[in-house]
Amino acid sequence: MAEPRSICFYTPSMDPSGMGAHMLDLVAAFAGTVDVSVMARAVPRTQWLLDRAEELGARTLSLPSPRDPRFGPRVTGFLAAHPADVFHCHVGTGSENWDGVRLGRSAGCPVVVQTQHLPYALSSPRRRQAYFSAIAPVDRLVAVSAGLRRTYERIGVPAELFTTVANGIAPLARRMPRAEARRALGLDAEQPVVLTVGRLTHMKAQWQLVDAVPDLVARFPRLAVVLLGDGPLREALVEQAGALGVASAVRFAGHRPDARLLLAAADVFVLPSRYEGMSLAALEAMEAGLPVVATRVVGSEEMVVDGVTGALVRFGRPAELAAALARLLADPGLRRRQGAAGRCRYLAGFTRDRMARETAVVYEELLEAALRPALTGSRS
Repeated sequence: MAEPRSICFYTPSMDPSGMGAHMLDLVAAFAGTVDVSVMARAVPRTQWLLDRAEELGARTLSLPSPRDPRFGPRVTGFLAAHPADVFHCHVGTGSENWDGVRLGRSAGCPVVVQTQHLPYALSSPRRRQAYFSAIAPVDRLVAVSAGLRRTYERIGVPAELFTTVANGIAPLARRMPRAEARRALGLDAEQPVVLTVGRLTHMKAQWQLVDAVPDLVARFPRLAVVLLGDGPLREALVEQAGALGVASAVRFAGHRPDARLLLAAADVFVLPSRYEGMSLAALEAMEAGLPVVATRVVGSEEMVVDGVTGALVRFGRPAELAAALARLLADPGLRRRQGAAGRCRYLAGFTRDRMARETAVVYEELLEAALRPALTGSRS
């Protein structure tokens, strides 16, 4: 296999969040053995990605908007100065601008790869056609879950263009004691705690969790439901909790850079999403040994084994969500068994090292295929 000597990661996202964390895990896995670069938009919500990539040893480039006339020359100029064997683009919803992919190809990168982090959920024929035009320069699409991959195959993307590499995360380097995590969140030592992590958005659908809280509080009066994260739905969710009479039970903790450490405060992790690619927050909960209750949607059903590592419930059924959470809150032994099973499942299939190895195989296969014509020509 031909191993890459240099990789350039790129995202056009203005708010990469979990996608950025995924990119950083790949940077961490490859930096030190190959030359690594990271390109991202010069906007406030991407600066953390560039800063952290630089700390990990990557060369970084802040980019203007793709509509800015400086965008193209800045990308191609960077790649001319720092040639990349692999140009690896990361996108989410299917509506981003992919000029970077085209520029990576035109700059002479032998291999161009694109990872899809979210299912295809757009109905506009115009946007669908734009998507097919955008992926024309791409050698391989990578899906972070099999269910996500199927959403693209349904719109006509050839199956052979895709490889599935499930998300993976690194183990936590240090853990926060449970008592300390609870103090940090203003929680009592003994009260039952359900926790979720994620942007407060329609995709994450925390309204469904808030709808489940009255049934839970009726059984567990001291319950705290903690929402770690911020976003455009915060005000509506606060109003919803107040209207349901559970404002004291629902804790809006905001965005916390130590969110993963604060998982130690939870008894159960919940993921009420409308859709996912494959949730890194849920993988982090599994790594922490927590049972996970999730909606049965793309991505989640490949992580959570119903009745073994947690529970899967139908989306839009808050009563079912409440019942699944109540079963775990009422049974400490069940929580321990399912949390331990979830951690074992993480170790077996969702580590960063496994994800990096499978990604490296994609690079090597494509690079070997790209170099083969040149080698054949040199012998003739």
